[in-house]
Amino acid sequence: MKKWDGFLIVAALLISSMACTFGGSSQPQGTPDISVMTTSVAATLQAQNDQAPTRTPEEAVETHVCLPLYPGRQVLDLPSGFTAGKDNSLISFYDSEGNLLGEKQTPGLTRVHPSQIHIAGGITNGIPGAPLIYASPDSDGVIKGNIGSNIFGMDSPGEVVTVAGAEGIFTWIVYSAVENTDEGFITTLKTGEMGDLASISPQLMRVDDDRLVYYPLVVHGEEVQNHGTWFTLLKYKMSDFIFIPFHGLFYFDLTQNQVTEYLSTEYRFKGFSPDQSLVAFGNAPGANPEGEETSIIIKDLVNCQEWTFPYHDASMNGGGEVTISPDNQYAAWIESTGFTLEELDWRLRVASLDENQTFLVDSEINVLTGLAGGEIPSNIIPVGWLSNSVLLLEVNLPGSGQPNLLVAFAPDPSFPLDPALGANQSIPLAEGGFTGFLYP
Repeated sequence: MKKWDGFLIVAALLISSMACTFGGSSQPQGTPDISVMTTSVAATLQAQNDQAPTRTPEEAVETHVCLPLYPGRQVLDLPSGFTAGKDNSLISFYDSEGNLLGEKQTPGLTRVHPSQIHIAGGITNGIPGAPLIYASPDSDGVIKGNIGSNIFGMDSPGEVVTVAGAEGIFTWIVYSAVENTDEGFITTLKTGEMGDLASISPQLMRVDDDRLVYYPLVVHGEEVQNHGTWFTLLKYKMSDFIFIPFHGLFYFDLTQNQVTEYLSTEYRFKGFSPDQSLVAFGNAPGANPEGEETSIIIKDLVNCQEWTFPYHDASMNGGGEVTISPDNQYAAWIESTGFTLEELDWRLRVASLDENQTFLVDSEINVLTGLAGGEIPSNIIPVGWLSNSVLLLEVNLPGSGQPNLLVAFAPDPSFPLDPALGANQSIPLAEGGFTGFLYP
């Protein structure tokens, strides 16, 4: 993997900066060796993969006490890596320790963002054979594929809103498209096996003038069957929001051709757990949906358990970008204050999903200099979890021309990246914007 000078600075500041920021030990220690640190990260992630629970059919049986009934948890391995891009022409594949595995070209990619790219299936057979599916504005909207370095058009649905699919070994894809007409926005959703999408018609269509369009999140399935798709609704092309305005949570049961509402559009969708059982949203139940958001709520769709995290007193703009750990034990998100985009201040928060709801991290980003080689980040986005206790952050650096950094961060002092170095450690893994996780 390409190293940059700041990587060494980060390694040198792991103790002095991060320990001070989060309350670690103040005892003098030697400068950490970044190669040793990387080896320790690999060992930590491997150990967590080895300990990851595997559900047998008997263990997967749960008592569903929530209504509407929940379709079932998605059994999923821990990620084996991630993808990132510095520009629209090339996506790089990395393992969980930041080692470059390969690259794929993406000519015509709409933008470097997880909503525009999906890796269909696992990477057991290597990077060249892993299907990379992406959205392109070419010819007024095309879904393209890159398989074995062959780049081709897969479907022409019109203006693509987002591309998603099943995580893990399955190759089911889902995407939505939109057309602006005199009657309002016509939005469609189509899901199916990767190779069949061009020959099937959209399963869902919505026509309305409220600008709410389909935004598929993930496909739910098992063994050889695509059961359905979780989706929310996006307030399309509305730019006066600090956080993307997602509304509600719905499940489209492909086997029954039926849509079930789990959150109404009056609630603001904030995030979804990898096993598709926990949903994060704004506005507490019973609150005025049109009033100010006061909290992030995380709800278990199986047993209706809820955790409520009031926003920090300084977070006048609320919060979003919620990401939940694979074992459903932690949640991370960002909050914001400020009246204009130019003067926004950000806060990173990480909390335990237990009876105490303990905050492990509650810090303004101007003190999180250890994540960016001593620089004050302009923004930090929690994009997901590399393991049950290692969070992946996208760190935006100030100034123009600097690529974002993807940084592994251990927020829980009980599970550091390297026990020898103390709590709350971080290590940069790659440059570029995050575009998705890889699975075995």
